Amino acid sequence: MLSIRCLLLTFDRFFCRIKSYKGEWRRFLAVICCGVLLCGGCRKASPTPTPTPAPSLVDDGKMRGVWLSYIELDEMLKGAHPASAIAAAMAVCEAEGLNTVFFHIRAHGDAYFPSAVWPAAKTMTAGFDPLQCAVEEAHKRGLALHAWVNPYRIGEKPAEAALSFEKNGVWYYAPSDPAVRQSVLDGVREILTHYDVDGIHFDDYFYPAGMAKTGESFEDIPTGADVTLWRQTQVDTLVSSVYGLCHQYGKTFGVSPIADHRRSAAEAYADVTRWMTEAGYIDYICPQLYVGFRHGTKPFLPLLAEWVALPRRKGIKLYIGLALYKVGLKHDPYAGTGAAEWATDEDIIPRQIEAVEDVTDGYVLFRYGNLAE
Repeated sequence: MLSIRCLLLTFDRFFCRIKSYKGEWRRFLAVICCGVLLCGGCRKASPTPTPTPAPSLVDDGKMRGVWLSYIELDEMLKGAHPASAIAAAMAVCEAEGLNTVFFHIRAHGDAYFPSAVWPAAKTMTAGFDPLQCAVEEAHKRGLALHAWVNPYRIGEKPAEAALSFEKNGVWYYAPSDPAVRQSVLDGVREILTHYDVDGIHFDDYFYPAGMAKTGESFEDIPTGADVTLWRQTQVDTLVSSVYGLCHQYGKTFGVSPIADHRRSAAEAYADVTRWMTEAGYIDYICPQLYVGFRHGTKPFLPLLAEWVALPRRKGIKLYIGLALYKVGLKHDPYAGTGAAEWATDEDIIPRQIEAVEDVTDGYVLFRYGNLAE
């Protein structure tokens, strides 16, 4: 008898050809699976010492992901049954045909798991480990789970003021401080050692916008050094160190920068084009293309084409971050002539997914709360 997985993949290959029913065939597959189980029963599986993610139903190598942020996680942890809430979220991701969840485990210099390196997030409670729960619930549904880290952002003023600075009302750890770098690495090692995550993920919180081009008071920039290159080196050092650490554990590492790679290098000091072309930095890049097709200055398709055209080392994946949170938005303040597009055009995300899957390795939706809605 064919296994359930083989049966699912067989139906998947058939139904994925019928584009007009995209999204509906998964529900049909679920009905078929239930019938097989009821008629034939379940064969007892042999125990495995370490849980590992099963392939998704759509096993074509494409990323179909979602960011589950601290915003959703805080709401889950405030509820009476956080484990059930996390399980329900993973079930939604599975039902929507996704295969990867980027789970926010460090948002503001804190931790959503019992950590010896970072202080506990305010919504953490004794006796419950959100990260362990998320890994288990994701893997039992065939979803990969990547631990999402903001390496520098703190938010409120921290106790270690000497290692941090404030910009635009938000506090950050200093990227140039060796103690900060070591703390981030120790925290990543802690995750990789104790949890069966599938990778580590950084987003776009590197240096904040508005840094003085001649240097800030907390920085010890050598006389005559190029400030931009010096700051980029500080970020490069951390990124390459995290990449190396992840590969020691056989896990992947990637970054989701802002949509404009030039601004990323000049203002966030994250030189993503270097990471894409030189060895030892990333396994994938996932730029946040949070614009519509009729954006006044940066419409989606030309921006997508620009990222596709950028040189990449062999093996480095290109995923695209999509703005699910903008669906229905009445006014996009930075979109110019396309300011009302998200309110008038209901099919922007499906059209963007189709465009992305034709030329890249997949997409990631921001964020889970909007998917659940």
